[in-house]
Amino acid sequence: MADNKKIKTALVSVFHKENLDIIIHKLKELDVKILSTGGTKSFIESLGVEVTSVESLTGYPSILGGRVKTLHPKVFGGILSRRDNQGDVSQLTEYDIPEIDLVIVDLYPFEDTVASGAEEQDIIEKIDIGGISLIRAAAKNFKDVVIVPSQNEYKPLLELLEEKNGETSMADRKWYAGQAFSVSSHYDAAIFSYFNEGGDEGTDRISLNNGQVLRYGENPHQKATFFKFKNSPEEVSLSDAQVLQGKALSYNNMLDADAAWKSASDAYHSVNHIEGKVAVSVIKHLNPCGLAVTGNIMQSLEMAWAGDPISAFGGIICFSEGVTEEIAQWFSKKFVEIIIAPSYTDEALEVFGKKKNLRILAIPVKNEITSEKLYRSISGGMLVQDEDEGMDAKLETVTSKEFGATKESLAKFGITACKHLKSNAIAIVTEGENGSFWLTGAGMGQPNRLDSLRYLTMPRFKMKEGVDIENSVLISDAFFPFRDSIEAANEYGVKYIVEPGGSIRDEEVIEACNEFGIAMAFTGRRHFKH
Repeated sequence: MADNKKIKTALVSVFHKENLDIIIHKLKELDVKILSTGGTKSFIESLGVEVTSVESLTGYPSILGGRVKTLHPKVFGGILSRRDNQGDVSQLTEYDIPEIDLVIVDLYPFEDTVASGAEEQDIIEKIDIGGISLIRAAAKNFKDVVIVPSQNEYKPLLELLEEKNGETSMADRKWYAGQAFSVSSHYDAAIFSYFNEGGDEGTDRISLNNGQVLRYGENPHQKATFFKFKNSPEEVSLSDAQVLQGKALSYNNMLDADAAWKSASDAYHSVNHIEGKVAVSVIKHLNPCGLAVTGNIMQSLEMAWAGDPISAFGGIICFSEGVTEEIAQWFSKKFVEIIIAPSYTDEALEVFGKKKNLRILAIPVKNEITSEKLYRSISGGMLVQDEDEGMDAKLETVTSKEFGATKESLAKFGITACKHLKSNAIAIVTEGENGSFWLTGAGMGQPNRLDSLRYLTMPRFKMKEGVDIENSVLISDAFFPFRDSIEAANEYGVKYIVEPGGSIRDEEVIEACNEFGIAMAFTGRRHFKH
């Protein structure tokens, strides 16, 4: 075909050399002249393949500690020259510049260097200059040049060379150019993110590669893809979880698993008085229907499940401690979608293996503070906010009846539970035996908090036998705008309430609490979750 081009000269300058040897030998077989420099040139020579140094082409050595090697008109002229432009062709002849038909580049690993926690000077030296320039130049001139911008394209290049014996079509070259600009834009976005850390909040760069296409989205008729962010080694995220068995995770599975992992981790961090504490969360449609922290993994599981055993069917379970055979056997006659824990004994995995579709994920507890950003799309745009992390700084009694230090630890656990419920959210938490804490009532997702309290939270609480409402704590994710919720809470016998405060009717609400002998504490921090 008219647009087919034969590769005659290749420039090779890469960081990662794994699997490059096969390509080099293929280029030799196709009688392609190879230009190279530095470590790549030495690698090619070690293969017994003839290579011409870039320095002999340009007449200049590599200078400034290797910062300048390929930045020269004799290199970039050979890449950027338009083969159908007589003026370009004449200038190549005039200045003795060879045409370069193939450029193979693999950039310095900037992201990996940042993620390793290296010193700033080491990070700066991993900002590739020559390589990124070669990529852009070759991609711009895709009508005549093939650009291989990263080691991810080594394999398709080899297949192309073998299939077409060193010839490429316009469609081939354009595809590689697209890959090239994907690599260069992602690389620049990573560099910007490094320099913009703690900087301009009105500017961001998000670059997503290697997406995992999911079976479908929230519903079967919706398409969905999962993209993983690049995290530093000290940061752990659900995307780092190891899937040990089960079907592929769906869009909804990933959302629910993330909610389970975050709620269990936050509950674990919220409780400090229990030795050998274990947190367990049970999630259904992003909401904790069960949450408990005790000093025993089986007790935590049973209390979390008892939080709402009906909703727990088909739920997602997360443990803050490794799972044993005893725990695995507990699930033998129960249906759940996913189990998440830091580790599993071999015996536990053998038991779980009898349920082939059950997903088993291994991941440590989330850090208490991650500084992660949350991204949500709206029609025509995107919203970015900080993660709702950390404990509320204060618990201030605002009623005549003191809240009391004995209830503060329970209240902090309750605030954690409530902040993971969809607004408007009301939670009731109770202290069990041996100082254990559990979620005994939850109302969420209602357009007003009175309905959350009256029709969801309290009915779920009343289902539990032997649980004392007077010693439990009711938590609201936002302020009570009227005293009607306090009146409803009093009807059920609630004696302790925690809310952020901040309503223009706070005094009216406080007055109602004093009237009914209820202790109320303000936190000063709202926890809406939409």
